Amino acid sequence: MMRKTGKVWLIGLTVLTMGVVTTTTTTQAEAASWHAGTPKALRGTWHRTYHNQGTKIGMHFKVSGKSIDLARKHHTESKWTNLKYRQIGKGTYLLVGTYKTGELTEKSSRLKIIQKKNQLKFKNAWSSKYEYLGWYQQS
Repeated sequence: MMRKTGKVWLIGLTVLTMGVVTTTTTTQAEAASWHAGTPKALRGTWHRTYHNQGTKIGMHFKVSGKSIDLARKHHTESKWTNLKYRQIGKGTYLLVGTYKTGELTEKSSRLKIIQKKNQLKFKNAWSSKYEYLGWYQQS
């Protein structure tokens, strides 16, 4: 009788352990998969100001459900559409979509965004020469 009870406990423990491992693996796989649109955590309007040769310049970065717009006074507006994203770290997202500014259109363009609290910064990841421009504050 004691031997049977031990086997039942061992089988129960094995089943429970396998359930936890399966759930953990599924959660990690879902986090690494691509999702359509933009992350809800990034949506909204973000702004940044800086000085260039004595002139104060304001930039606006608007993230909607399906696109991202970047506007700066006296410059051509940039837009990312047909987006999909995946989270690659805590508060760090990689987005892929179509980048358009003026006459230039880049399909399969990558954009990397880092968010910390109510700030974010981004860079075009399709070229190593582009760096993070600075932190944007949520409007």
